[in-house]
Amino acid sequence: MIRFAMLAAVVLSVISPVSAQDVLLLGEVQRVILQPSGTPDCPPPCPPDTLYPDGSKRICISNGGGCQTMDVKIERVYRGDAKGEARRFKSRIGEWGPSFPVHEKRIVVGEEAGEVSWSPAIEQDGKIFIDPRRLRSIGGVTTSTNDDDNLAELDELLEHAATVRRH
Repeated sequence: MIRFAMLAAVVLSVISPVSAQDVLLLGEVQRVILQPSGTPDCPPPCPPDTLYPDGSKRICISNGGGCQTMDVKIERVYRGDAKGEARRFKSRIGEWGPSFPVHEKRIVVGEEAGEVSWSPAIEQDGKIFIDPRRLRSIGGVTTSTNDDDNLAELDELLEHAATVRRH
């Protein structure tokens, strides 16, 4: 029975192409909001220190900053479900500071398992290209196996991700 449950979980994870929050879209940034930790929309990165009966204390040290929120006006949805005219993305600010872009250029933004990444959308000959170093996976499939400066065509990456998921 346990083996069957494990097998079912693996099969469902493989055939489920997109989770409820997973999305990949093309759009324009409308707003970026930065919030410090401890505000209503940005909980502290660590739980409060815990004092144990023996006098020892558990502490948490984090290099996480606050939180960032990005509203993107949707131009096209490639994967997932993004209803309405805009989509809101949220993430914690990491050690190196905010990562959401503040510019007027179009971007391709993806969210997989709660992780948000984006790339500038570069249009050449009517096709959209991305920097695979910025948007490292689509549908759980790596967009590039090396760190070169080559752009990747988005339609080819989407086709590759669909092929990998079918096998």
